[in-house]
Amino acid sequence: MQAGFAKRRAGGFTLLEMMVVVAILGITAAWAAPSFRQVQANSQLRGTVRETSNLIQQARNQAIQLESVHVVYFNAAGNTDICGNVLTDVGGNPAAIAVINDGPPGSANQNCCLDPGEQITILPPRPNVNWGVSVAPARVPDDIGAGLWNTETSFLFNRVAFRPDGIPVAIFPGCALRQTGSGAGAAYMNLAPPFGSRDYSVVLSPLGGSKVHAFDASTAAWTD
Repeated sequence: MQAGFAKRRAGGFTLLEMMVVVAILGITAAWAAPSFRQVQANSQLRGTVRETSNLIQQARNQAIQLESVHVVYFNAAGNTDICGNVLTDVGGNPAAIAVINDGPPGSANQNCCLDPGEQITILPPRPNVNWGVSVAPARVPDDIGAGLWNTETSFLFNRVAFRPDGIPVAIFPGCALRQTGSGAGAAYMNLAPPFGSRDYSVVLSPLGGSKVHAFDASTAAWTD
């Protein structure tokens, strides 16, 4: 009897053992799935923050190289430029951030609007990424923007222009470019529910440099 049982064991797992293994694998997968989605969401947020910082610097560099005004619109999805043009790429894809090469200062089409033939660069909306903050009680200390920082960005009207000298300036209605120092501000981003409370910021200085900050909930402070 024992010899027969040993032969059956040597041939592989019993049905009961296989059912136990399948159950364990199912429990493990169910436990790991939320953790994997959290890691993925965190990665999407960090990636979007890096892309935002890179796009801002790209807009500044191109303004200098091409000697033209470059206008950056934030939270552009579903919104328009100051002329009412919907901000999408050539394929009609919506923009979370849009950069327009607006031409040399004072030129015919230097109007802060997307005119025919003008180049537009976009950053599309990313999954699980929201504008504004979720837990940070105050703005980044070196953010001196005048906008509503906690819900979107601290840039006035959620836009900023880079002059050909690389200096960011605020844009008032009618495409009135303001004085040096007026373009400083920050874009704030956080994770959408249910992925927790993580806040990031890309801060633009009055002279055009950008820096990324993360909010540390354990110390209730922004970190570099």
